[in-house]
Amino acid sequence: CKPISSSSDTNVKDLSDELCLLYKAQYFMDSFYRRAHAHNVKNLPSKHTSTMKWNAEGAFIGTLVDPLPRGPTDGTNDNRNLIYDVFLATPLLSTGSLYREVKFSGNEQPGNNEDMIGCVVDAYSHHVLVDSCFKTLISDIQGIIALDHTVRLFDPQAHTYSQDSDYWDKGPDQIQLFRVLHDCNQFCRALKLESASDIPGLATA
Repeated sequence: CKPISSSSDTNVKDLSDELCLLYKAQYFMDSFYRRAHAHNVKNLPSKHTSTMKWNAEGAFIGTLVDPLPRGPTDGTNDNRNLIYDVFLATPLLSTGSLYREVKFSGNEQPGNNEDMIGCVVDAYSHHVLVDSCFKTLISDIQGIIALDHTVRLFDPQAHTYSQDSDYWDKGPDQIQLFRVLHDCNQFCRALKLESASDIPGLATA
């Protein structure tokens, strides 16, 4: 989880890292669909019917023009909407009875979903690892699913071989955990992804 203590400087760094990861996750989503097209993989949420993508388009880091009100000094709760003047803005997600919020994986819990969309998300995670030459694993994947199977994913975290993506990054150990726990599904096989157990450079658990 995010460290409790923070400052204006660490807030800017965290937001910059979050925005960078959001666009990186979408980059891998685009390459996921290119791989699916190359291998003629069917039954994905696709650009021709409905779409699975990250909530990245139009996201930006902004700065307040007006100064923030001071926080309380008498020990009462700080109920300000913002405590720093720099913020991350992303497109508003649809909610309500026609939409379903789903957690596909955790920061330290690789997904092994059984429904169709969940299996596609698991295959996407596997694809990211392969496409990044086993250097990046997108984790903590969650999203909003509409009735037409449109999927909007948001707020990703990641583990990297260099362990430098931000406070959530637990490095190669989590990449190895994915290798051990991930069960390849029909989409992994259709995409011709290398078996997770074949990840190079990691000791067998």
